[in-house]
Amino acid sequence: AAPVAGDGNGDGVQDSEQLAVGSISVVLSPTGASKPGDAPTTFVTLVDDSQGGKTNSESNAQITSLEQKDAPGQLPPGMEMPIGQVCFETALVATGSSSSSSETFSLYVDPALGVNGHWAQDSSGVWANLASAPYGGKMVTEGDRLRLDFRITDGGAFDADGKVDASITASGAPAHMPLSIAGQAPDEGHDGFWF
Repeated sequence: AAPVAGDGNGDGVQDSEQLAVGSISVVLSPTGASKPGDAPTTFVTLVDDSQGGKTNSESNAQITSLEQKDAPGQLPPGMEMPIGQVCFETALVATGSSSSSSETFSLYVDPALGVNGHWAQDSSGVWANLASAPYGGKMVTEGDRLRLDFRITDGGAFDADGKVDASITASGAPAHMPLSIAGQAPDEGHDGFWF
């Protein structure tokens, strides 16, 4: 089938017609929020309650906010954030339970960015690659896009409000870390980064 305009996750439906899919144009700059005038742009697409990058037909999860923000001023040595941070808020399916819910996300980016993960800081300031096996995530090449799959728990270490409240607020970054540092599963945290 021919590609559908405005379909960032390749499911044949325009992203704007789906509550659980959001696409935005971002500036190719670590300080993208300030919109450097001479910087080129690219699109990123986020899928909430993702099943291999596609929406879950039985879910009513929705993305309520999706935006680009500047990279933090202090980064681990060697970390590169070509588009700064991708920040989002989502409303989750009400379960009627007080236990925390874990949500699966997929972030589609241009492989030309050269990233090797979706990096986020936990509540104690430690950076982790959520799109890696130790955190239940992965990276997948899908056509001409790179899909970063990751999980965040409502009220968990990577939910910014720290509350179990049927919503997730998160900041993370498609970023690159040298494999000599990033290639191993985390064992012990030192100075805000896993070695």
